Amino acid sequence: MQSNEDLGHWKCSFDIDVNKSFGFLYCIQNTATNQFYWGKKQFRHMGKKSSKTYGKPMAWRTYTGSSTHLNNDIKKLGHDNFKFTIVDTYRTKGGLYYAEAYCQMVSESMTLYLEDGKTPRFYNRQVAAIRFVPKEEPTERTRNFLRNIKRRF
Repeated sequence: MQSNEDLGHWKCSFDIDVNKSFGFLYCIQNTATNQFYWGKKQFRHMGKKSSKTYGKPMAWRTYTGSSTHLNNDIKKLGHDNFKFTIVDTYRTKGGLYYAEAYCQMVSESMTLYLEDGKTPRFYNRQVAAIRFVPKEEPTERTRNFLRNIKRRF
């Protein structure tokens, strides 16, 4: 189990067991502009078992997402203006990838804008291609988190 002080900048409302999970679904909120970002992160390097990095821990505790727009705003506005939340953990790669795409689609991350009509509500600029049937679906915790996000705007 991970205690909350071992989570880096991430906030989480439940205990995490990094040894039993493939990775986690997260949501980052810009508290200054009320913009959001959906993402996923693996706990360990995967791929070919012959690789030098296979099974080694990823730098997930300090990870801020892969969005250039998000990371530019973090630099510009400061880390303190962002809330980093672990939504849920997933045991499988398929489940994690599907949950991210599900949240991006259900929250309309590609089409919603702030009140000015020009600034995207979400930093996400693409939805991952899902070409497989996942072995697990988005969890009820993920669905509840998504409902709460949608209530905020």
